[in-house]
Amino acid sequence: MVTIQGLKDTIKSLNYKWFEDQPNMIAIRTKLQVPDVFNDVLCVVYKKNGVETLYTATITTEPGVTYQKKLLNEKGCWVMMPAQMINAYKSGFHQGKPDHRCLRSVGKIFGLREDDKDGILLNDKNAVASWVDGTTVGANIHGASKKTDLTTVVGAFSAGCQVHNRWSKKEDMMNIVDSYKNVNNGLITYTLINESDYKN
Repeated sequence: MVTIQGLKDTIKSLNYKWFEDQPNMIAIRTKLQVPDVFNDVLCVVYKKNGVETLYTATITTEPGVTYQKKLLNEKGCWVMMPAQMINAYKSGFHQGKPDHRCLRSVGKIFGLREDDKDGILLNDKNAVASWVDGTTVGANIHGASKKTDLTTVVGAFSAGCQVHNRWSKKEDMMNIVDSYKNVNNGLITYTLINESDYKN
Protein backbone atom coordinates (compact mmCIF):
# COMPACT_ATOMS: atom_id res chain seq x y z
CA MET A 1 0.00 0.00 0.00
CA VAL A 2 1.37 3.39 -1.00
CA THR A 3 1.57 6.02 1.73
CA ILE A 4 2.65 9.65 1.88
CA GLN A 5 5.53 8.75 4.19
CA GLY A 6 6.59 5.92 1.91
CA LEU A 7 6.69 8.32 -1.04
CA LYS A 8 8.68 10.87 0.97
CA ASP A 9 11.18 8.22 2.05
CA THR A 10 11.52 7.02 -1.53
CA ILE A 11 12.10 10.49 -2.95
CA LYS A 12 14.73 11.12 -0.27
CA SER A 13 16.50 7.81 -0.95
CA LEU A 14 16.77 8.70 -4.64
CA ASN A 15 18.15 12.17 -3.83
CA TYR A 16 15.18 13.77 -5.56
CA LYS A 17 13.35 16.92 -4.49
CA TRP A 18 10.19 16.90 -2.37
CA PHE A 19 8.00 19.97 -2.81
CA GLU A 20 6.11 21.71 -0.03
CA ASP A 21 4.49 24.42 -2.15
CA GLN A 22 3.28 22.39 -5.14
CA PRO A 23 1.98 18.89 -5.90
CA ASN A 24 4.40 15.97 -5.76
CA MET A 25 3.48 13.80 -8.76
CA ILE A 26 5.07 10.35 -8.63
CA ALA A 27 4.35 7.38 -10.88
CA ILE A 28 5.33 3.86 -9.86
CA ARG A 29 6.08 1.42 -12.67
CA THR A 30 5.16 -2.12 -11.66
CA LYS A 31 7.62 -5.02 -11.83
CA LEU A 32 4.98 -7.04 -13.68
CA GLN A 33 5.41 -6.37 -17.39
CA VAL A 34 2.13 -7.26 -19.10
CA PRO A 35 1.55 -5.82 -22.60
CA ASP A 36 -1.39 -3.42 -23.07
CA VAL A 37 -2.47 -3.49 -19.42
CA PHE A 38 -2.96 -0.50 -17.13
CA ASN A 39 -1.05 -1.67 -14.06
CA ASP A 40 1.08 1.25 -12.92
CA VAL A 41 0.17 3.75 -10.20
CA LEU A 42 0.13 7.53 -10.27
CA CYS A 43 0.36 9.28 -6.91
CA VAL A 44 -0.10 12.96 -6.19
CA VAL A 45 0.62 14.37 -2.74
CA TYR A 46 -0.89 17.82 -2.35
CA LYS A 47 -2.24 20.05 0.39
CA LYS A 48 -5.98 20.35 0.88
CA ASN A 49 -6.89 22.99 3.44
CA GLY A 50 -3.29 22.81 4.62
CA VAL A 51 -3.37 19.04 5.16
CA GLU A 52 -1.24 16.66 3.06
CA THR A 53 -3.53 14.49 0.96
CA LEU A 54 -2.78 11.50 -1.26
CA TYR A 55 -4.43 10.94 -4.64
CA THR A 56 -3.81 7.66 -6.46
CA ALA A 57 -4.92 6.37 -9.85
CA THR A 58 -4.23 3.42 -12.11
CA ILE A 59 -2.31 4.40 -15.24
CA THR A 60 0.15 3.06 -17.77
CA THR A 61 3.64 4.50 -17.93
CA GLU A 62 4.33 2.41 -21.02
CA PRO A 63 3.17 2.62 -24.64
CA GLY A 64 0.59 0.19 -25.97
CA VAL A 65 1.61 -2.58 -28.34
CA THR A 66 -0.13 -0.76 -31.23
CA TYR A 67 2.51 1.93 -31.48
CA GLN A 68 5.39 -0.31 -30.49
CA LYS A 69 4.72 -2.13 -33.77
CA LYS A 70 3.41 0.77 -35.88
CA LEU A 71 5.87 3.58 -35.28
CA LEU A 72 4.60 7.16 -35.31
CA ASN A 73 8.18 8.38 -35.30
CA GLU A 74 10.87 6.79 -37.47
CA LYS A 75 13.28 7.00 -34.54
CA GLY A 76 11.10 4.62 -32.56
CA CYS A 77 8.32 4.41 -30.01
CA TRP A 78 8.82 6.66 -26.99
CA VAL A 79 9.21 4.99 -23.59
CA MET A 80 9.44 7.17 -20.49
CA MET A 81 12.23 6.05 -18.16
CA PRO A 82 12.64 6.52 -14.39
CA ALA A 83 13.84 10.01 -13.43
CA GLN A 84 12.65 13.18 -11.75
CA MET A 85 11.62 15.60 -14.50
CA ILE A 86 11.62 19.06 -12.97
CA ASN A 87 9.02 21.53 -14.30
CA ALA A 88 8.32 19.17 -17.20
CA TYR A 89 4.53 19.50 -17.37
CA LYS A 90 1.84 22.13 -17.56
CA SER A 91 -1.94 22.09 -17.80
CA GLY A 92 -3.29 22.11 -21.34
CA PHE A 93 -5.25 20.05 -23.85
CA HIS A 94 -4.32 16.66 -25.30
CA GLN A 95 -3.81 16.94 -29.06
CA GLY A 96 -5.35 20.40 -28.84
CA LYS A 97 -8.80 18.99 -28.03
CA PRO A 98 -10.68 21.42 -25.73
CA ASP A 99 -12.67 18.56 -24.17
CA HIS A 100 -9.54 16.67 -23.11
CA ARG A 101 -7.67 18.41 -20.31
CA CYS A 102 -4.23 16.99 -19.70
CA LEU A 103 -0.73 17.73 -18.52
CA ARG A 104 1.36 18.63 -21.54
CA SER A 105 5.08 17.86 -21.73
CA VAL A 106 6.69 21.30 -21.98
CA GLY A 107 10.10 20.76 -20.33
CA LYS A 108 12.89 18.23 -20.31
CA ILE A 109 11.76 14.59 -20.06
CA PHE A 110 13.77 11.38 -19.84
CA GLY A 111 13.25 8.32 -21.98
CA LEU A 112 14.26 6.27 -24.98
CA ARG A 113 12.97 5.24 -28.39
CA GLU A 114 12.59 1.62 -29.46
CA ASP A 115 12.48 0.93 -33.19
CA ASP A 116 12.63 -2.89 -33.28
CA LYS A 117 8.84 -3.19 -33.71
CA ASP A 118 8.70 -6.46 -31.78
CA GLY A 119 6.01 -5.29 -29.37
CA ILE A 120 8.17 -6.25 -26.39
CA LEU A 121 8.95 -3.33 -24.13
CA LEU A 122 12.58 -2.52 -23.31
CA ASN A 123 13.82 -5.33 -25.54
CA ASP A 124 15.66 -3.04 -27.97
CA LYS A 125 19.28 -3.31 -26.82
CA ASN A 126 20.31 -0.38 -29.03
CA ALA A 127 17.92 2.04 -27.34
CA VAL A 128 19.63 4.45 -24.94
CA ALA A 129 17.76 6.75 -22.57
CA SER A 130 18.43 10.49 -22.77
CA TRP A 131 16.96 13.86 -21.84
CA VAL A 132 14.92 15.49 -24.59
CA ASP A 133 12.69 18.51 -25.07
CA GLY A 134 9.21 17.30 -24.16
CA THR A 135 7.58 19.57 -26.72
CA THR A 136 9.20 17.47 -29.46
CA VAL A 137 7.75 14.24 -28.03
CA GLY A 138 4.27 15.14 -26.83
CA ALA A 139 4.39 12.60 -23.99
CA ASN A 140 1.38 13.98 -22.17
CA ILE A 141 -0.35 12.75 -19.02
CA HIS A 142 -3.95 12.26 -20.06
CA GLY A 143 -7.01 10.02 -20.04
CA ALA A 144 -7.91 7.08 -22.25
CA SER A 145 -11.49 7.14 -23.57
CA LYS A 146 -14.07 9.76 -22.66
CA LYS A 147 -16.81 7.47 -24.02
CA THR A 148 -16.46 5.05 -21.12
CA ASP A 149 -15.13 5.80 -17.65
CA LEU A 150 -13.05 2.60 -17.48
CA THR A 151 -10.67 1.48 -20.24
CA THR A 152 -9.08 -1.95 -19.85
CA VAL A 153 -6.71 -2.17 -22.85
CA VAL A 154 -3.97 0.39 -23.50
CA GLY A 155 -3.84 -0.23 -27.26
CA ALA A 156 -3.61 2.98 -29.25
CA PHE A 157 -4.29 5.22 -26.25
CA SER A 158 -0.55 5.51 -25.57
CA ALA A 159 2.35 5.98 -27.94
CA GLY A 160 4.51 6.89 -24.96
CA CYS A 161 2.11 9.08 -22.96
CA GLN A 162 1.26 8.37 -19.33
CA VAL A 163 -2.41 7.43 -19.51
CA HIS A 164 -5.20 7.00 -16.92
CA ASN A 165 -7.54 4.05 -17.35
CA ARG A 166 -10.41 6.01 -15.76
CA TRP A 167 -11.49 9.30 -17.32
CA SER A 168 -12.97 10.50 -14.01
CA LYS A 169 -9.65 9.96 -12.22
CA LYS A 170 -7.85 11.97 -14.89
CA GLU A 171 -10.33 14.78 -14.29
CA ASP A 172 -9.64 14.57 -10.54
CA MET A 173 -5.91 14.88 -11.24
CA MET A 174 -6.47 17.93 -13.43
CA ASN A 175 -8.63 19.59 -10.77
CA ILE A 176 -5.79 19.14 -8.28
CA VAL A 177 -3.19 20.47 -10.70
CA ASP A 178 -5.32 23.43 -11.78
CA SER A 179 -5.79 24.46 -8.15
CA TYR A 180 -2.03 25.20 -8.19
CA LYS A 181 -2.03 27.09 -11.50
CA ASN A 182 -0.76 30.27 -9.82
CA VAL A 183 2.19 28.46 -8.22
CA ASN A 184 5.51 28.05 -10.07
CA ASN A 185 3.97 29.34 -13.30
CA GLY A 186 1.71 26.31 -13.26
CA LEU A 187 4.66 23.99 -13.96
CA ILE A 188 4.54 20.48 -12.49
CA THR A 189 7.40 18.09 -11.79
CA TYR A 190 6.85 14.46 -12.79
CA THR A 191 8.81 11.68 -11.12
CA LEU A 192 8.78 8.13 -12.47
CA ILE A 193 10.20 5.37 -10.29
CA ASN A 194 10.38 1.60 -10.44
CA GLU A 195 8.32 -0.43 -7.98
CA SER A 196 11.59 -1.79 -6.54
CA ASP A 197 12.58 1.76 -5.56
CA TYR A 198 9.55 2.31 -3.35
CA LYS A 199 10.23 2.35 0.38
CA ASN A 200 7.45 0.68 2.39
